[in-house]
Amino acid sequence: MTIEQIVARHKRRSGFRLADYAEVAIPIYKLHVQALTLAHRRLPPVEEFILKCLALNVSTVEEIKEFLGLEEEVVKSALVNLAQTESIALTAPRGKQAWTLTSKGRATLQTAELVSPEEQTFSIQFDIITRKPALYRFQKPLKHKELTDEGLKEIEITPRRHPQPGEITPLGIEKILKATPGLADQRRDVLAIRSLENIKPFYIRALALVYRSTEGDDVQIAFVIDGKLSEEHQLAFAGTDACRRLIASLSVDPAERKELDAAAAAARDWAPSPEAAQQLRESTDSAEAQLAEAAQLLEAAESSKERLQLWERLQAAEKQVQRLQEEARRLQVRNLYVADHPPLLEDALRTAKSRLMIISPWIKRKVVDQAFVRKLEQLLSNGVRVYIGYGINEQPTANAPFQDAAAVDDLNNLSNKYPTFVFKRLGNTHAKVLIKDSEFAAVTSFNWLSFKGDPHRTFRDEQGTLLQVPELVDGKFRDLEPRFACTDAASLPTNET
Repeated sequence: MTIEQIVARHKRRSGFRLADYAEVAIPIYKLHVQALTLAHRRLPPVEEFILKCLALNVSTVEEIKEFLGLEEEVVKSALVNLAQTESIALTAPRGKQAWTLTSKGRATLQTAELVSPEEQTFSIQFDIITRKPALYRFQKPLKHKELTDEGLKEIEITPRRHPQPGEITPLGIEKILKATPGLADQRRDVLAIRSLENIKPFYIRALALVYRSTEGDDVQIAFVIDGKLSEEHQLAFAGTDACRRLIASLSVDPAERKELDAAAAAARDWAPSPEAAQQLRESTDSAEAQLAEAAQLLEAAESSKERLQLWERLQAAEKQVQRLQEEARRLQVRNLYVADHPPLLEDALRTAKSRLMIISPWIKRKVVDQAFVRKLEQLLSNGVRVYIGYGINEQPTANAPFQDAAAVDDLNNLSNKYPTFVFKRLGNTHAKVLIKDSEFAAVTSFNWLSFKGDPHRTFRDEQGTLLQVPELVDGKFRDLEPRFACTDAASLPTNET
């Protein structure tokens, strides 16, 4: 599933709204566990039939060979294996050597499996949030130096304690072994943990979802790992200092808040009733969640009948979402929350006809990628006037990551190529704005050009106002256009991100 599909599926939560989300890195350890185990192995057919022969008093090598029609070497080899596991013993009841079943051999014959003690070393993962052994099968653990390249925000758990012997139990290791491909078919009873060795820190990817109460300031933080919502991680994280620090960071910058409130106040006369807006919001969220669920189930469907049923369900969900989105587009003013922003930017890049304005403090390659640049150039070649303003401070950021500086260079190159593109570092950029033609203006806290892939960004309560009244849209454009008065693109810095 894509991040957008995961967010759509999980953004509904009773009494809460989704305030923010981000790809994060959850800290884990990789380590070796030395354990004493009892290994259960399926009894090989030859050895099973030899035990059955002994149960019938067919007990010498010669008798077993003739009874089963096997080569003598095959019989002797199987007898040696059974003797080593103490399943049979050599006796001489009438002065003649013969093999007999031991009590262990009789138990082995009943279960058709061999049980033997072994000391084994297992490579496992240990989750620092849940403080439990874990198995993350569908992703490669990352080292700390890879987080920036991947654009993942670290969930910092302090102090970062190594796994303790009491936290890794035999039962916990057994669960890991049962879920591990290649080991699940061979049962092992873990009797004791001998030692923990070669402990090294790593990270695994997750999606953090920040929910805020619709009637108060309560905050919940959930995690989606390997495509699944982990209630265990949410409960364990809720009591940590890291969670409290994250919640404390949700406050909005006062200057930004002032601009957001002014935009909402200016549009108050065109806004629908709170009840109608809330009902449409809940209906849309529910439809989008059903659409994302149907898409996920369709990916995993095995039978053609199941795929057909899910495809029909997917088509119905898509029609419902499209109907509700069209209803939302008819609203002259509506509130925006975090998941509403990326589709607006995508729509503006695809369908703007006369002008496009984007104001966003930071620029990141994860958003301004080659696909973004191609879409922007297509607009410019179609004669669309484009204004992009960025920069939170008066001076450019020093030592910006190479890939982010390259994104700024790409935009600078376009501004040099097309006189209808004004690309300018504004500085002192608080509220973030997206204006498409006279169709809409979004005034919001959402960082349009850096939302994805920023390991340094804080979690926020991303919200704003969408204006779909042409006179309000045009008025907002007129207010902001003077900030782009300097169009000397060649003099602009190239390392601000």
